[in-house]
Amino acid sequence: MDNAEMRRNILALVNNDKVFNQIAQVAFDSVDTDQSKEIDKEEFKKCAIEVAKGFGLEEPDQESIEEIYAKLDADNNGNIDFDEFKKYVKEIILKILEQM
Repeated sequence: MDNAEMRRNILALVNNDKVFNQIAQVAFDSVDTDQSKEIDKEEFKKCAIEVAKGFGLEEPDQESIEEIYAKLDADNNGNIDFDEFKKYVKEIILKILEQM
């Protein structure tokens, strides 16, 4: 499979709301370790560190984590809900696809 084909397949998944919601829900649930239906700052911090490690990147500092968390928490209630999380995941995937 070449990059163009992989890009088309990923884009098809992202644009299929039912499939994307299922994928995003699994990802969300893996971060929401206390099963509160919201991601708190500590859960997000653990996730950010694991993602960085998974990509072979340097561990993000506390300031960076706080900045990203604030961006994700669109309604400013102190937690990230599923819709906020899903929107951000979709943005990240689309940015990655642009670079392919």
